[in-house]
Amino acid sequence: MRSTDIAIREAAATFRDIELDHPLRLAGATVDRFTLAIVRVTVEDRAGRLACGQGASVLSVAWSWPVSRLSWAARDLAMRALTGRLAATALTTGPGDPFQICAELAAGLTPKGDGAQDGGDGEPMPALAAALALGAVDNAVHDGWARAARRPATSLYEGFALGRPRHLLPVQHVVGVGDPLESPGRRARPEPSVRGGEGRDHGGAAGPVRPLRAWLRAEGITHVKVKLTGQDPVTDARRVADVHRVLRRSPGGHHTISLDPNEGYAETSAVVELLDILRASPAWEALTYLEQPLPRDAPPDPDGMRRIADRLPVLADESLAAERDLPRLTEEGWSGLVVKAARGQSLAMRSLAHARDHGLRVTVQDLTAVDVALAHSARLAAALPLDWPAFEYNSRQYAPRANDGLPGHLVQVRQGHIVPGPARPGIL
Repeated sequence: MRSTDIAIREAAATFRDIELDHPLRLAGATVDRFTLAIVRVTVEDRAGRLACGQGASVLSVAWSWPVSRLSWAARDLAMRALTGRLAATALTTGPGDPFQICAELAAGLTPKGDGAQDGGDGEPMPALAAALALGAVDNAVHDGWARAARRPATSLYEGFALGRPRHLLPVQHVVGVGDPLESPGRRARPEPSVRGGEGRDHGGAAGPVRPLRAWLRAEGITHVKVKLTGQDPVTDARRVADVHRVLRRSPGGHHTISLDPNEGYAETSAVVELLDILRASPAWEALTYLEQPLPRDAPPDPDGMRRIADRLPVLADESLAAERDLPRLTEEGWSGLVVKAARGQSLAMRSLAHARDHGLRVTVQDLTAVDVALAHSARLAAALPLDWPAFEYNSRQYAPRANDGLPGHLVQVRQGHIVPGPARPGIL
């Protein structure tokens, strides 16, 4: 029993529809809209002190629940409903710390996800989609807990050697599948397309998509993530080489490239082929790591994973939906973990601890985080000791208007960086 333990006295979830100015195309999916879930709680500590907390998560159907018999709207509604149910269930938990409260909530979710969702057709919600719903509630609980203690949340975590938070975050720019690299008159080859996916054609209503070169010139970005199609190693390698050529002709010194096929490759052999092609390319010197090349439910292939990891660190992302996944991912041979604020502060901190105990590497990435979700993600990235500190901030590319309520130091990129701001009570 600790004086900082809390009970949840009030909890409610609200939802905000976010439409992207331009679609973000991934391997086999197109993101053109999502729901921002915001949970607000009132908590009471053992001294009777009340505090309010809020947390958010990006309920991305395309990323977390890409294959289904259900419509996009039905899946989105199911994720909203689960968020609301988890917020209501939080009232019955505790008293305890946020990790204990989150564990109580997570205990009601199965490894297959949430089977009680209202989507219809008897289809259970995937564990990753359920993790995003839980993340909004978990984040709100951490925020309320730390506000009740009147301290930044990261200063309250026992057993975590976090060090001093960073005052500047280097921004990582995302190059989606098909996003232009050059202005139309300078393109060397057509931009790649991707099969599958869902979404609507915005018809260029927000104007032409800004090419990579223009972003680099305007913001001084030096870190880039390239989304790959997973359809063909040769085509993907050409895309990476094209991105690297643009980077080499841009100011800013040393540039880095991370790769993200978003589960696009079916076999480890194809991933090895991709990396071997790139190893013979000038782009190889800029590569840092590879995110989730294989499907989250792919059969274990430790030998194949080792062949990938021998070439480039390979990090689990979509395969990480709950704390119970961590031992399995270590056994399967992943080099490290992607931490996401959208999956919740509890899982983020548990993942960091597991990685440090097992010699795994860690980076913070996120979805198209906007508004409160962006503020939280930036604060988390600033606080954690990371192997790659570049902060994914793609909402400035795809949904900038959704950040209109945030302070300028957080949303405006200067010399390739943003300023997360001074630490204060809570997680934001």
